[in-house]
Amino acid sequence: MTIRSLLYALMATTAIGGALALPAAAQTTPTPSPLNPNPAATAPSAQIQTPADPQAVPTQLDAVTTAAMRSRRPLSDVPATVSVITSEDIDRENMQDVRDLVRNEPGVTVGNNPTRAGFQNFIIRGIGGNRVLLMVDGQRQTDFPDSNMGAGTYSREQPDLEDIKRVEIIRGPASALYGSDAIGGVVAYTTKDPGDYMKPGRNTYASVKGAFSGANSQFAETFTGAVRAGDVEMMGIYTRRDGHQYQPAQSSLPTNPTNFFSNDFFAKLVYRPTEVDTIRITGSYQQSQQSTQVLSGVGNFPSLFAKVFDEWGQDYTNTYRISAQWQHDAPIGFIDRLSVLAYFNSIYQQADTYQLRGGVNGLFPTNARTSQFYYTQNVWGGEIQAHTDAKIFGADNFLTYGLSFAYTTTTRPRNRYQITLATGAATPVVGGETYPNKNFPDSTTIQAGVYIQDEISLLNGRLKVTPGVRLDYYNLTPNPDRYFWNSTGAALNMVPSASTYISASPKLGLLYHFSDIYSAYFQYATGFRAPPYDNANFGFTNAASFYQILPNPNLKPETANSFEVGYRGKYEDGSSWQLTGFVNLYNNFLESIAVGMNGPITLFQYRNLTNVTIWGIEARGEYRISPNWAVLGWTAFAQGTDTNTGLPVDSVAPWATQARIRYNNDKGFNAQVIGTMTAQHTQVSNPTYFQTPAYFNLDITFGYEFGEHFKVNAGLFNVTNVKAWNSADVIGLASTNSQLDLYAQPGRYFGINLTARW
Repeated sequence: MTIRSLLYALMATTAIGGALALPAAAQTTPTPSPLNPNPAATAPSAQIQTPADPQAVPTQLDAVTTAAMRSRRPLSDVPATVSVITSEDIDRENMQDVRDLVRNEPGVTVGNNPTRAGFQNFIIRGIGGNRVLLMVDGQRQTDFPDSNMGAGTYSREQPDLEDIKRVEIIRGPASALYGSDAIGGVVAYTTKDPGDYMKPGRNTYASVKGAFSGANSQFAETFTGAVRAGDVEMMGIYTRRDGHQYQPAQSSLPTNPTNFFSNDFFAKLVYRPTEVDTIRITGSYQQSQQSTQVLSGVGNFPSLFAKVFDEWGQDYTNTYRISAQWQHDAPIGFIDRLSVLAYFNSIYQQADTYQLRGGVNGLFPTNARTSQFYYTQNVWGGEIQAHTDAKIFGADNFLTYGLSFAYTTTTRPRNRYQITLATGAATPVVGGETYPNKNFPDSTTIQAGVYIQDEISLLNGRLKVTPGVRLDYYNLTPNPDRYFWNSTGAALNMVPSASTYISASPKLGLLYHFSDIYSAYFQYATGFRAPPYDNANFGFTNAASFYQILPNPNLKPETANSFEVGYRGKYEDGSSWQLTGFVNLYNNFLESIAVGMNGPITLFQYRNLTNVTIWGIEARGEYRISPNWAVLGWTAFAQGTDTNTGLPVDSVAPWATQARIRYNNDKGFNAQVIGTMTAQHTQVSNPTYFQTPAYFNLDITFGYEFGEHFKVNAGLFNVTNVKAWNSADVIGLASTNSQLDLYAQPGRYFGINLTARW
């Protein structure tokens, strides 16, 4: 029996048992469509394209990535594991947010705080937070306020999915191409171009789209317009979203009543003054607001020396993005292709909290407390990237090299005051803190890097060797003011200091094609992450609770070494599969630990302590039963260990397997049945932590295109209304936590989107 028959037999058996499948997110191949009539000619916003090899019948391994190699390549030519999620996938599976975006992705999750904050961060193979780099059109995005996540009021902002043409998820360290913060992986969004909508002979496009998700009673309306006149193309997208709190399955607790809305404005101008020059100017603005009655925050809290009678939250977010890119697809001296990018990103978040409080076990509130937390970050950046084709010692070389720069300013002021209800007297000293204050000083960071990668073709193209290296410069400059000293208090005498780091991140990829069907690859990659501003210079005193956090100017960068091997097969009928094994070694992870006492005050400080090893196996495949029918599947197992303590790493997701059966026909109809089985999360670092139970989830989706002008996609999700938890949502929660039901995934719900286009 051949390897192919063994794998197909395994896939078919697993599918019958209800636990197989490959996510559409990782398997969709660019094909002509109303959104992208000429996918081979559509270039990503911040990358230079090169043509992919044509295939008689596209397979999942023919999906194109630009982020993984910084040039356009089919997945079959990349020595790494990458997922590609297209706008067609987003529509077909009724994806409305980042939770939906990765629900069918092996080894990738997004954490969620259901009490108020909402979505947190991508976690890739057990590594998350700001250790995963988020990019939009090649631009470094604002990060997540990690050190204040305990406040439960911050989420990580994402671009609206209606603006997105493609999402690429790179698993594992990618600092050799992307520098600091790519130590766990990269999530790269590519936005839509006006030309994606233009059909041959047409110079205008307009559409109206409506969507609904029963998971949080969300309604979304999108209006899109595009026009072309000569060498100029323009487009605009407006999306409005309104919704409420998620409804967990079979919950015995009342959810926190929530109302939210968002407005997203997206525009792009594309100008082609010559056949080889393209200029793109892109801008977007997002505004969102959320109101929450925090029922989960009401009750007696002896640790806070208080009883909370009522609590409300009001959260505001404004995000701005603007960029300009020039792309030149013709030689300039020794440079064959050139791309120049400049951009500005900004985020403003405000989290207001109102509480009625009193003494523990009190009968009536005695004071009213108002808290206002702010977070503002601005990123100015630029990049020059070039490609050169060269013949060196008789071998074909494809060189990718460039320079990148990012200048970031960050501030996070906090304000709080308390009113005594009996007298009306107000005080800015609350819980032993003086307000307004800042937990860390306003900070400026400079990140600059120079990188080079060479794709060397040997043995008539059967062997590809891809060495690469990046040299990074990182500088952090704190700017303490009186608000920072309000936070640290008189007991703290350590002054924040500037820090500078220089690091080299090499990588090596090997890809060998045994035949037109089978290939194997190996990749060694490294990661580097400089100590962030809010760890190195975090200073905080809480006299009422008798603890203090000290800055630490002597932190070392976090590093990673990753080893990955894979074996692939792809066939003329469109079937394909991939088997991957990886070992990731992370060193010097930062933790906050107790370092001593100052009288009754316990002192804490961020230190480089944790060394983590994460290893795993992933497999995915697609078997084309016929041109219209396919069985798809994936399975992902990983295990992480803190090598200092021998304890498991809580953020590593449990083993999961998915199976789906898909039907498509040339009359515009598609349907899927998707089954996902997830094991119990037994690998937790503390036996008192909640271990998410095993579960099986069933989803059904279907869609139909009514000629050229109308399209509908619908789905029934969690068909059996199973009660399940995402392990990323409950990290560190005790199994006795009375609010565990709030963290459960949504119960059975219906989703639909309808598009009318002209």
